[in-house]
Amino acid sequence: MKFSPENKIIKAMFLSYPIMSIPNFQREYSWDEYYYRQFFMDLIEGIKQENGKLINTDYFIGTMVFSGSLKSDECIEVIDGQQRLTVITILLSVITDKLKKINEEDLAEATFKYIKTKDDYGRSIPKLRSITSYPYFEAYVQSMKKCEISPATEEEENIKNTYNYFEVALEEQKLRQLKKFDDEITYKDLIVAIRDQILKFNVISILTEDKESAYEIFEILNAKGKSLASIDLIKNTIYSKFHADDNARDKIIEKTWEGIKETLRSRDKNIGFATFYRHYWLSKYSKETNSKLYDSFKRLIEADRDSYEIFINELSSEAERYLKLVCPNISDYENRQEYYWLVQSLKTIEETFGVTQARIALLSLFELKSNGKISTKVLKKAVNYIENFIFAYTGILKNQANIYEARFSALARKLRKSESKADTNKILEESLYEAFRDRVPSKEDFISSFANLKFSKNFIHTNVMTKYALKKISARMDGSEMFHLDSSVEHIINEDLSNIETLEIGNLICLETNLNKEADNLTFEEKIEVYKKSKYNQIRVFLDNHLEFTNESIKERSKKLGEYYYDNILNFES
Repeated sequence: MKFSPENKIIKAMFLSYPIMSIPNFQREYSWDEYYYRQFFMDLIEGIKQENGKLINTDYFIGTMVFSGSLKSDECIEVIDGQQRLTVITILLSVITDKLKKINEEDLAEATFKYIKTKDDYGRSIPKLRSITSYPYFEAYVQSMKKCEISPATEEEENIKNTYNYFEVALEEQKLRQLKKFDDEITYKDLIVAIRDQILKFNVISILTEDKESAYEIFEILNAKGKSLASIDLIKNTIYSKFHADDNARDKIIEKTWEGIKETLRSRDKNIGFATFYRHYWLSKYSKETNSKLYDSFKRLIEADRDSYEIFINELSSEAERYLKLVCPNISDYENRQEYYWLVQSLKTIEETFGVTQARIALLSLFELKSNGKISTKVLKKAVNYIENFIFAYTGILKNQANIYEARFSALARKLRKSESKADTNKILEESLYEAFRDRVPSKEDFISSFANLKFSKNFIHTNVMTKYALKKISARMDGSEMFHLDSSVEHIINEDLSNIETLEIGNLICLETNLNKEADNLTFEEKIEVYKKSKYNQIRVFLDNHLEFTNESIKERSKKLGEYYYDNILNFES
């Protein structure tokens, strides 16, 4: 492994290095405010005052890894350091703009040369080239005349947010509030000192002409990285096998990886790659912490091109499935009515319960469905069980969700090994229904906690679960799997915040929205005439059993609703 580490300052690096190009397979610029604010605070802290003058001090910002040659290449590739180089370029751009605004054109030009320079033919050349954010980065950051261009990706949003933060942070009043600078120090002095502090940053630059060596160095330096670093390490390990491939498989791999990211952000939720990857890994390979994902990848995936290509293609297919779990849509099932229940259940698990660990098991169930190893009937039973268990265990009993990851991972990995529908049925019986039985709440405990559900027009934390429970009961009593689209929550005795019992589930019922409005603020006797117009079976049953309804009726009805829910909806014993 041949490489040359050098201790450099940013100024020397930006002046002597050719174009520093960030390959499109590298992690996009992703710093949030915590990181660039800390970067800026450290920078300001490094500026000292002595006798009315500002003094720049040494500050080490870590190691950067590059691939290429300073002698023969027009550009070198950034293997590690793209986040820091990007934020430095953004900050220098804001400084340039501030200097222009105080009519320091010469200083602005002198600063801008670290952002863009000219070649021997007078053409403007950026010092840092970002492929994934082009042309936004060049137009918005690397230009003396800013172009107002709207960000189109998450990376571009991050760039804009960073720029805006520095723009405010570099205002004179903000700087003087941040640190007690002497009055004789001018705003120009402050801006120039900040620029010079950046240029004086120390970095260990590791340059190697062998790209594979660069990736190995990157791996060593980041071996104890965080979850996002794990993804970067995995990606770079895969890419290192394909660089300069004669069949252009490197381009195909890049395109597939980018396609996965596009898939994950193609609907309302911007699904994190790291979250998806970990859930997929737990679903198929092993239960690992974020920090162990890379080690697990190296241990379980063969380190050759064919294996990596298969892995990437499978990851792409799994991302499509994952999207349908997190952002379900009936169009995923060709608008077929027999799948309405599935979309409703998936939305409930995601949006109402927010138990993301369920995705681990659901991924495997969906994979089996695509391979014909589970029937729709068995899939339905499993998904309904997961939905009902989460509602009872976490939604009603308020137990911690920390049991889910290990149990869903164990179930998912066993399901992946199923070879037939019979295998699948057996695995579900043993690893879902039997394995979760020890945490199924007793009927007594469930009813007791269920009776505590409340709903108020003034939002309270139990509203979501209460509304869900009422919709399930109403639908079941009508013999339907689907929630009524026109229903809303009706307080039988009008809501009275001074009478807490009127908020309890025993005083609540689903009613058509138009009838709910009609019944608003009427007495119970007057409401009966409105209720008689309802098409809901639950309303008819209620009227048959309640000629009158008082505060004393609420407690008893709460218990009966809980009992009905346990026996007819949860039905854990079946």
